[in-house]
Amino acid sequence: MNRLPILLLLVVLLAACEKEITVDLPITPSKVVVEGNIETGQPPIVLLTRTQSYFAPTSLSGIADIYITDATVIVSDGISTDTLDKVCSDQLAEEQLIAASEATGISIDLLRNITICAWTDLQNEMLGAEGRTYNLTVLADGYTVTSSTKVPVGIALDSLWFKLADQRPGDDTLGFLWATLADPDTAGNAYRWMAKRINQDANGDQKDGSFVAPLFSTFEDRYANGLTFDFAYNRGAVAYSGADDDNNEEAGYFKAGDTVVVKFSSIGLREHKFYESFSNNVSSQGDLFSNPANVISNITGGLGVWVGYGARLDTLVCQ
Repeated sequence: MNRLPILLLLVVLLAACEKEITVDLPITPSKVVVEGNIETGQPPIVLLTRTQSYFAPTSLSGIADIYITDATVIVSDGISTDTLDKVCSDQLAEEQLIAASEATGISIDLLRNITICAWTDLQNEMLGAEGRTYNLTVLADGYTVTSSTKVPVGIALDSLWFKLADQRPGDDTLGFLWATLADPDTAGNAYRWMAKRINQDANGDQKDGSFVAPLFSTFEDRYANGLTFDFAYNRGAVAYSGADDDNNEEAGYFKAGDTVVVKFSSIGLREHKFYESFSNNVSSQGDLFSNPANVISNITGGLGVWVGYGARLDTLVCQ
């Protein structure tokens, strides 16, 4: 059904009303939002933001207000406890900004223009060990936020290959990445897929500065426990990407000649449910008449996710 006439009719009806109606929207206190992870052999990385009003400004200063720059972040593995180091973008040289963009997935242009802080272990005293549980405590904005996650034992892909999408006649260039996974015969496994193109674009720059997860990047073995099966993923893009191949017919596709590093990680079921509900929420925004899904968080006292990755890497040349 064409919805445009309905919208026009609503505009006409509202314009015909003479009585002004004032709606008082409730003001809810902001919450701390955590985006943190620890993976096999790597130190934890934690980013902190705060929720804002729906009508908050979306200017550069408004975006800057979202990021928390003063907090205490503590990670414990049951053996040792580590208060993480704060690293802020306004303290970094250009080479360090590039490394920070690669580590966090945040646009380097955004890092250059506003102060964004991350918390990590610069001494590498707290590195992700598979099978170990990591507890997170965040003290920020007057709140105490906690979470717990486990770094599962990683499971490598059996095989990885590039296959043409065959979406357009004669297209011998664009396609998706396919993989084979042998799921262990233990129920409750979940996984996340991320990929990074390390070959150069037309300007001589690496195509992807960081690992990028497509929408619906996680899945669980509820219906495939103990099975060996093939699956495929499209190419993801960072939010608000201005790259040409994210805004033309190549968007969502890998390309013949690309060299791609795939990070395939085992994760917990709670963490999978966060990413699944987040993807449902994002995808529902494409329809004005859809109700957004509730995002399922594993954070107590706030929102977001604290995730352990049992990561395995594979490199593929798309041919």
